[in-house]
Parts: sequence; structure tokens; C-alpha cells
Amino acid sequence: MDFSFVESKRDHGRDCFVYTGHTDLDLLSIASLRGRADRDRFGLPVAGPDQDTFTPHTTHLLVMVEGEVVAGAELVAYSPLGLPLTEWPALQGVLRHSGRLVQCRRPVVRPEFAETPLPDLPFGALGGLLKGCLQWAVLRDVSDVVVELAGGRAADRLTQLGFTPVEGSGPPAEPRTYRLHVSRLVARGFQAGHPFYRYLLEYDESVLVGETSTTAAA
Repeated sequence: MDFSFVESKRDHGRDCFVYTGHTDLDLLSIASLRGRADRDRFGLPVAGPDQDTFTPHTTHLLVMVEGEVVAGAELVAYSPLGLPLTEWPALQGVLRHSGRLVQCRRPVVRPEFAETPLPDLPFGALGGLLKGCLQWAVLRDVSDVVVELAGGRAADRLTQLGFTPVEGSGPPAEPRTYRLHVSRLVARGFQAGHPFYRYLLEYDESVLVGETSTTAAA
């Protein structure tokens, strides 16, 4: 996994955008992506249960380039079911103290787009997914974005963005839970000179995550 985020020039004439999926075709497209790899970009198995009880609380985030879905992830809002973390409910008390939660899980990217800057997505498909996740969280007043990582480069890169291990989470050698305080990332973005933070916060017509029926529970 790489979060280098090398900026490219934009080409607004190209069809590249991030959006929340609603149709059967969207779901089939993301399932096809997951069928290409054994593990997701967080280092965890991409295969999920046949009957996922979190489906009613899940928003599918996709990246499309020239009519093809090239990346996707799931945003699972906190609900009476909790979150689909391996360490849930052991971390429930610590996480719920923060307020409104959403877990980002199962991110997948077609290999040829994994580290490639794209027109209208200057930090690539992975950067687009992160921006879409942040915008979704801000629009719904989510306090924390939670992820589960299997160590390695994913943990190192997300730590650089401000993710921190959840107190009481397991050892680094095992899948470990990290969280990001959304307001802290936004504040850091205004202070930092790195172009990736400016990209995360600027208005972008190619990020379409405003309409969804899934909301984060208080």
C-alpha cells in the first residue's frame, strides 16, 4: 500500500469522480474489484460474510474513471450493532466516548490505478477515496473515522495523516484499530503547506457523496 500522493495536473475534460454507490451495477462493480485480490489496501482479507448484518448501515464509496469503477471502500456507520471491528466490543467504551463514528473498511483499487495520479483525481484513486470518506464524515457531523489495519505500510502512512492507535487496541503484529479525529485533520489541513491537505479540504465537483440514506447513529 502506498500513500505517497504525488500531485498531477487536472484535466476537467476527463470523466473521473468519487461517488456513493446506490445501484445493483455499483455493487456488482465493487464485488468484481474485490475478486481480483486476496487482501484489501489495509492488509486484511477482502472476502466478507455472505450475509453481512452491517449492510443496512453501509455506504459504498466508489471511484470511476472513464465509465469504469477502479476503486472502492465501505463506510459503516455506528448503529445498535456497533462496528464490524475484530476488537469490538472490547473497544466500545473507548470509541463511543468520542461521539459519532464511522468505520472505513475493505478499500480496494485496481493495481494499475493504485499509485497513478488521475485527471480530476490528482492524488490518485486512493487519495480520492480518502477525500470522499472525509467529505462524507464532515457532511454527517461524524467525529471519528475508524479503520482496522494489519500493520506494515498502511499503518505508517495513515499515522502520518493523523490516525492514532485506539487505546486498548491489540499489538502492532495483529490487526489493530486506529482512529482519526475529523476536526483535527481539518485543522491540520488549514495549517499545513502540503498540497494533499489542500486537496482534501477544497471543494471539488468530482466528489459526489452528498446523497445517501445511511447516517451515523448518535
